[in-house]
Amino acid sequence: MILPVFSAFLGILAFLPFSYFWILGFVFLAPLFIFFLKEEKFWRLVAGTLIFRFIFALGTVYYTFEPITWFFSFSIFLGLAITIFIMKKLSGAGRLIFILPFAWTLFDYLQARYSFLPAFIMTSGNIFGSSPFLGLAAVGGLTLLIFFTAIINVLIVALILKISLNKKILILNSAFLIILIIAAWRFSNYQLKKISADYGNLKNSLKIAVVSVSEKFERTQFEQIKNELAAQRVDLLIFPEDIFNDDSGNFSPANFQHLAKNLNNDLLATFDTIQNNKKYNSTLLLNKNGEVVDIYNKNQLTFIGEYWPFGRWRPFFFDWLKKNKPQYENYVVFNPQNAYSSGEKKILMLDGKIPFAALICLEIHYPGILAKYKKMGVRFFVNPTSNRWLDMGIKHFLYLTNNLRKIEAVWLKTPIIASGVRDYAGIIAPDGKTDLIDYNDQNKNFAVFFGEIKY
Repeated sequence: MILPVFSAFLGILAFLPFSYFWILGFVFLAPLFIFFLKEEKFWRLVAGTLIFRFIFALGTVYYTFEPITWFFSFSIFLGLAITIFIMKKLSGAGRLIFILPFAWTLFDYLQARYSFLPAFIMTSGNIFGSSPFLGLAAVGGLTLLIFFTAIINVLIVALILKISLNKKILILNSAFLIILIIAAWRFSNYQLKKISADYGNLKNSLKIAVVSVSEKFERTQFEQIKNELAAQRVDLLIFPEDIFNDDSGNFSPANFQHLAKNLNNDLLATFDTIQNNKKYNSTLLLNKNGEVVDIYNKNQLTFIGEYWPFGRWRPFFFDWLKKNKPQYENYVVFNPQNAYSSGEKKILMLDGKIPFAALICLEIHYPGILAKYKKMGVRFFVNPTSNRWLDMGIKHFLYLTNNLRKIEAVWLKTPIIASGVRDYAGIIAPDGKTDLIDYNDQNKNFAVFFGEIKY
């Protein structure tokens, strides 16, 4: 079981927010793949897969630890071990190396998409969101990056195991590996330059002001934000999710309506609403007169916080959580009668002519949903978030989230605007370049970003 453990630790290092650590993405799966090729016993394949996944998750997304979520995610990922065992029985270990990249890509994606919480930030392809290979996403998104990671690691495994003892074959394999990496890098660079040029040639632009705040932000500081926003003329003001930390559903948008009217600006604000006796997490689009012209209700609800599928039953450890973490006491798991309702997928129209999508909080973690909105004709994405739930690991989480945002922006060739509580404020451009400012200004507890997007 040493190989799965070694692979997990290499993976943890590869996902750290340090320059050039992404290089480990080329090798971190190799020990695990060797284990898959060598191991014959079913129970050891299962155990090794679980050990790898647990250690890897514990070192990469430790801040998401919750037994039910992890159990379902690991259960899906176990399909990889089962598939490998079956393939060995059907075709032998020799052919397994050709199947591994496809099997890995499939189950890495499935566990990320169909668990209770999205886990795309820990998929192997997300490593390359901060690398020169980001441009590969332009033709295949995160899925292609996952497959690219698996292919490189399989070629490394072939060299390590010397699957062919023929020296010419080994030389060809080595040459192919080097050529593939160089070709992928050059292709990535070409794609990013092309996207950048195409984006730069767009004729229309939109000036925006984006607000992010720390968890210490107070209502009394809203006037300070108003003063900063009044300094520059923009087309759209964007506020983070639940800026005032009010989840009653009875929050009045009056502050935002007055601000939109006073500054003569369209404005986007996200908070809980009650509509037809149902509770929603909503993004409201206000016009220059402070009128609500459209509403988007969050479609992809968050497990535990916004929906709980098990009625009034909850595991015993949640009682400890409620007692020791008061910020969670209003979560739906503790108050199932206050569950949120899911809204429909819909686009918003700025000035009645510019379609865009508001992806609230973790909705940005579903690449497939962004692709659907892109097909609906959106020109940009807005991602209002609230990360108050995160006790530790905020910088690590934001690094991996921004990796995913960059991959999505490049894939869909569409800018993403970030705004959040304990999140950056700014723009991720379609070529993967970021223009972000830190929310953590201790003197103000908020940050205001001014920028421009094209469409």
